[in-house]
Formats: sequence, C-alpha cells, structure tokens
Amino acid sequence: MERRTIIIIGFLFCLIGILIAPLFYENTQYGEIFFLLIIYPIPALILATLNGYLLRFTELKTQNLILKIGIGFIPILIMILLANGKESPIQFIATFGSIGIGITDLIWITKLTKSQLTTN
Repeated sequence: MERRTIIIIGFLFCLIGILIAPLFYENTQYGEIFFLLIIYPIPALILATLNGYLLRFTELKTQNLILKIGIGFIPILIMILLANGKESPIQFIATFGSIGIGITDLIWITKLTKSQLTTN
C-alpha cells in the first residue's frame, strides 16, 4: 500500500475511534464527543502519519512476512499499554489510537499477505 493511503485510512479510523473511545469510560457525556472531535484530530493525524511511515518503511526494508507483521503490531502494543494507565489525555489518545491504528494495520496485513501470495 502507498504511504498516503495508509495515512488517510489511519486518520479516518482514528476519527471513528474518537467517537467510539468515550464509550469505554464511565463519566462521559455525549455532548463531550463533539468537543473531543475538535481537540483530538491533530494527535490522530500525528499517529496516522507515524504509523504510515513505519508500515511503509517496514514493507520496503524487511523481506520476512512474519517480521513485517510483528513490527506492524509494535505501535498497537505500545498504545494498549498506555491505555491501561490512569485516566488522562494520553490514555484517551492511546485508546482511540489503538482502535484506529489497529484496524489500519489489519487492512495493511491483509493486503500484504494477498500480495505475498500472488507473487509466490
């Protein structure tokens, strides 16, 4: 996949994650969700951009399919560890990031394995 495509898909799924992530917290009112959509798109874009560069770099520089998939899961694991901490803005960013980047990585892995199977 192209880097630009990975970034756009990751950003859109992070925005969807901003809508879904407040459901995991107890004291969230639905009026806050629009406020969250104003504040958190910049961290979502940063996460999607970093993930796009990491996945494209991994795709170009690594030959082993299992190693590519393992490196793709590293950001998700880091965000899951951050999401389990105390309630803070970093925890919320990690929560919607793990949703958005996780779905993006699954799409990337699916396309990667299909392309590997067709070349073999």
